[in-house]
Amino acid sequence: MFKLLLIISVLFINTAFANKVDIVNSLSPFFGEIKKKDVSKTKFDGVYEVILHNPIKSLLISADGKYLIQGDIINLRTGTPLKASSHINGIKQALISTINDKDKIIFKAKNEKYSVHVFTDVDCPYCKKLHAQMSKMNALGITIKYLAMPLKSLHPTAQGKMEKIWCAGDRVKAMNDYKTKNIIPNSKDCKNPVAKQLLIAKQLGIQGTPAIFLADGTHIPGYLPAKKLLKEIQKKLGK
Repeated sequence: MFKLLLIISVLFINTAFANKVDIVNSLSPFFGEIKKKDVSKTKFDGVYEVILHNPIKSLLISADGKYLIQGDIINLRTGTPLKASSHINGIKQALISTINDKDKIIFKAKNEKYSVHVFTDVDCPYCKKLHAQMSKMNALGITIKYLAMPLKSLHPTAQGKMEKIWCAGDRVKAMNDYKTKNIIPNSKDCKNPVAKQLLIAKQLGIQGTPAIFLADGTHIPGYLPAKKLLKEIQKKLGK
């Protein structure tokens, strides 16, 4: 009996390993290097999740590596889609954590309860709309940490303006002056993190601004007014 269980166990392990190898071999020509540790089973029998790192995103694929699944997989009992694992949020948060606070533009709440990162483009209308809520967000205990994501295709001059802002002696004032009055600081060129942060934004798979990231790596795309942002934070973080 013991020998039979051992044989079954070995076969199961070998099959699972083979599935991961099949998946890696199938996807690598299309998505570049994939590691077996980034391939895991889902609750849906015969379907695996694959986490890619550049950009960071989740794919669903059949166990034999032949079929890539697009669109939602719905649980008929609950009516909810099969979601990407929470592990992917951790990967995103770890990437954001590589950015030092000295390279961010921080609007700190006096009684900070939450801290969120916002990738912004200074010429994005919805980014300016979000910034107009700054005093309300700070009053609710939400600290905003700005990161740079100039969208060249939409706003060709945004990156130059953002480099001027990041090179200003008082970055917070410079950001606020431009967001509210369109005043560009007369700052000298300096070594700044704008281009590097833009690359990180692309690795995170961000498609537009503002892009809000919570403390657990959850991505909230687009504009939210202060009170709705607070509710979203509390819902996502369970606080």
